[in-house]
Amino acid sequence: MESVFKDFEYTISEGLKHLMPLESKLIILGQMHYAMERGDLTIKEVEKLEELLGVGLKNYRQAMEYAVFGYVEAE
Repeated sequence: MESVFKDFEYTISEGLKHLMPLESKLIILGQMHYAMERGDLTIKEVEKLEELLGVGLKNYRQAMEYAVFGYVEAE
């Protein structure tokens, strides 16, 4: 798992240096969560990567609900 974490960490760091657009950050966010589902990253590692990326599910809860369920749960 450490190498997967390091790979994402490197990609995010390089992307931020080169002014990675939001769309790319969201794609990486999705890849990170898929890696977590596969067991390649832990929840804590994903949280660290989200912090580094500056984008996380806490910022995009509604978008994730649409992506997973097709609708937004009523609050």
